Amino acid sequence: MRTKAKKFTLCICALIMALSCSSCHAAEEAVAPQENAVSAAPEVSPVYLNVESAVASGFDESPDWAPRPDAMAVADGNMDTRWASGYVDGEWIYLDFGKPKTITAIVIKWEQAYAADFEILTSDDAETWKSLMLLKSQKGGTSNIKFAPITARYIKVVGVKRANEDWGISIWEIEPYGPKAQNPGELPKEEKFKSSEEKVDLEAKREELLKKIGDQIVASPGELTQEEFQKGVNYTSWRSDELDGAMSDCSLIYLSQVGVKHVALMAVWYQADAASKKIYTDPEKTTNDESLGHAINTMHALGMKVMLKPHVDLADEEMRTNIIPSEEWFASYKEFILHNARLAEKYNVELLCIGTELSNTTISRWNDLWLDIIQEIRKVYKGKLTYAANWDEYETVSFWPEVDFIGMDAYFPLTEEANPPKETLIAGWETNADKIEKWLTDSKLDKPVIFTEVGYDTMEGSNKQPWRVLPTLTKFKESQDEQSNCLEALFLVLSKRPWFKGFYWWNYFPRPDIGPLGYTLRGKKGEKILTEWFNKL
Repeated sequence: MRTKAKKFTLCICALIMALSCSSCHAAEEAVAPQENAVSAAPEVSPVYLNVESAVASGFDESPDWAPRPDAMAVADGNMDTRWASGYVDGEWIYLDFGKPKTITAIVIKWEQAYAADFEILTSDDAETWKSLMLLKSQKGGTSNIKFAPITARYIKVVGVKRANEDWGISIWEIEPYGPKAQNPGELPKEEKFKSSEEKVDLEAKREELLKKIGDQIVASPGELTQEEFQKGVNYTSWRSDELDGAMSDCSLIYLSQVGVKHVALMAVWYQADAASKKIYTDPEKTTNDESLGHAINTMHALGMKVMLKPHVDLADEEMRTNIIPSEEWFASYKEFILHNARLAEKYNVELLCIGTELSNTTISRWNDLWLDIIQEIRKVYKGKLTYAANWDEYETVSFWPEVDFIGMDAYFPLTEEANPPKETLIAGWETNADKIEKWLTDSKLDKPVIFTEVGYDTMEGSNKQPWRVLPTLTKFKESQDEQSNCLEALFLVLSKRPWFKGFYWWNYFPRPDIGPLGYTLRGKKGEKILTEWFNKL
């Protein structure tokens, strides 16, 4: 149970391929309505103008979704990094060439959070600015803007009006260009930015993988047994087609290389609020069946087993633990979960999670309706079943005897300290493990336990309330040490308990730029610990 950042959709974007092709044409049409526009000038073989530094007015500070605060992210030639502003109009970013250069074009590659109206300005001293053009009613994507030659050391982009008042503005790249004759020593973009060896390797492996998969449904790498240790991560997206693209494929290849053998694939449907009785798909945020199928095929082709993990989120952003059950709600839930069960059977999914953190619905009062749902699932799906109980819910779930694994979203508090010693974290996990073990004995439940979710964000104090996304760097200090120490303490304690059969870290994203201060381990100290222990077990 994590408290979601209100504006999480800021960070879930169109895929790389869309930015490089279909959106370009739309962007060219979009630059037409403008004020103070400089007339376009023909350009032959422009060169990329090297940027020495960049300065931004501010940064998005929501840790689980925002990129790392780095203004130079827009000038690094990397479409996996970006600048994301605060949530007000008027945010700006400027590039410093280090010396005056002649500019004839600028390309702005917007993330989903774009500026509907934006202004481009130039300066020689970064204090006095001259307006180059004001563009209105833009549509995002890629803005390709040409103008008569102008010489300046600095060029600024100001987000005059955001496309969505709930978001800031976010830019993947700002590419300045100019004539080679007036800019000696500058290079074409392709020579300036060469893909890293890692990226080239991932792309090559993706091509091989796509040939292997073809149009077929890929077979499972093997049945999920109750004895094997599940070495997993949660893989999360809130976009309808994000899992069907190159960026997601490369991220899954990356996960296979760091030792991940099991993936919990999240599938999110919605209901309006806690009292609503209707569960529905959102055309933009619910991952469509084709994309889920592609992701499952990719995971299987990489030798990874899959848990399909459907979630019900509330459109008003209240927590799902507060859902108010009724017979009408259960009827809608039955349709929702059976749809996912049929999908799981079609794509050879090894484990289906029949629910996530539905605390109000899993008590004995509603047991008969859950038993009916499980019976109907068994008719259409032949794999293993689990349920993801919230960390404070597992003792009251009424239907544990009917599933194959006891699942827990294990956001147990460990200490009351920020950045405590590893020994203190180990003691915290020992206390929680002892409590689970006593409950298993008292309940006479002879079933393996898996942590369907467990995680800590990358800030000091995350062990105290792991379910809570710590809001901003203004109040909390980044700490990879606390995150990695919590993970290692978990391994040291739980690997010795015979009833514990694995976990799924919350979480990894298809996009590598998301969440450097949040729960993801990608590129952090904790990822090394994850790999080392997965190799040991």
